[in-house]
Amino acid sequence: MYKLNKLLLPSWRPMMCASRLYCDKQVRDLTNFPLIKMSEGKFKYIMAQVYIHGAMASAREVIRGSSSQKYHIDIYDTLRKEAKQYDLCTQCTGGGYIVHDSQNKYLKIYGRSQAMGKADHEKTREILSEKYPGYKIDAEPGDFEE
Repeated sequence: MYKLNKLLLPSWRPMMCASRLYCDKQVRDLTNFPLIKMSEGKFKYIMAQVYIHGAMASAREVIRGSSSQKYHIDIYDTLRKEAKQYDLCTQCTGGGYIVHDSQNKYLKIYGRSQAMGKADHEKTREILSEKYPGYKIDAEPGDFEE
């Protein structure tokens, strides 16, 4: 057994180091991936998971919102392109609407996406409260935009 370990150990260590370097880059990219990107005013938003291919357990929830894009799917396409630059995968978990008033430090989360379903507004509130600590954040249940 000792001779077998002596034979395998020298060839095994470089492979482990090479795979660790590869994984560290993906983990670093996932860790540095921005959690929130959104506009000012009233806009559509999506909530999605960004993860390393084959490692869904390491997924991070991200929020993307834009007043310049007409549909939720357009926001998701932008997110997918952004994640692809870092060799990361995405999965949309839903969408809705946000009203962002930075002067009054107020965020309102409501509604749903017809194409992607309703995002978890409470989870969205938790994520936004980390970036906007002094804001009043309301998460309302609801179906479609009024």
